[in-house]
Amino acid sequence: MKELSESLERLGWHNKKAKVYLALLQLGEGSVIDIAYKSGLKRTTVYNILPEMVREGIVTTGIKHQKKYYYVENPKNLKQDFQDKINYIEKILPELSAIHNIMPYKPKISYYEGVGGMKELYQDTLNSIHGGDVILSYTGFRDYYEFIPREYMDWYVAERVRRKIRIRMIVPDFPTTREILPQAASTLREIKVAPGDKWQFSADTEIYANKVALISHAENFIGVIIESKEINQMQRMAFEIMWNALK
Repeated sequence: MKELSESLERLGWHNKKAKVYLALLQLGEGSVIDIAYKSGLKRTTVYNILPEMVREGIVTTGIKHQKKYYYVENPKNLKQDFQDKINYIEKILPELSAIHNIMPYKPKISYYEGVGGMKELYQDTLNSIHGGDVILSYTGFRDYYEFIPREYMDWYVAERVRRKIRIRMIVPDFPTTREILPQAASTLREIKVAPGDKWQFSADTEIYANKVALISHAENFIGVIIESKEINQMQRMAFEIMWNALK
């Protein structure tokens, strides 16, 4: 039951609301006193939470023996509740985006950490551009798969190819580099290999849209996305200088 409660909390419910809901599911139906006893919450707490759940359509009320009781009609209604919220967000999203786009100042730096942050950052490289666009990248491939799960990177490459997003890469001459070279054309990669004895970097820089992502894999994954037209252009120029200097 604890795992179910934690799952409901991940959907945005607070802990006490999850306890009331699960208590009702177990009871089938019950009064405030019944729910309070089953959930281990105070009656006043249950009194305050139930009206909110009734308004949301999660819990239904009835009268029996001149007493008010509560029950959950169908747990599947939860799915409809969240679907309604998604539909509403999609309805107002264009207006929110319009306001966001005319703001004179928007946040320019985003910080990411851990496996979840890694996936979110790399997802941004796909979501910020369109098919036919190009990502510029210089990446240290030594011990690459010790820090990034291979199954995730395989998915990322396949998804990038599906979206027809190309990538130009500068990578040091490491064994992992040699591994990806034969599939360069099929994975929409254009690769230049730098001498491994001179190019010893192990981090990753991704240049795309009007952004630059700076990534350290070895430090439990730390990443920063800088959204700046000027910094992006400067990094593009630096990339081209390096690209043209390599055979």
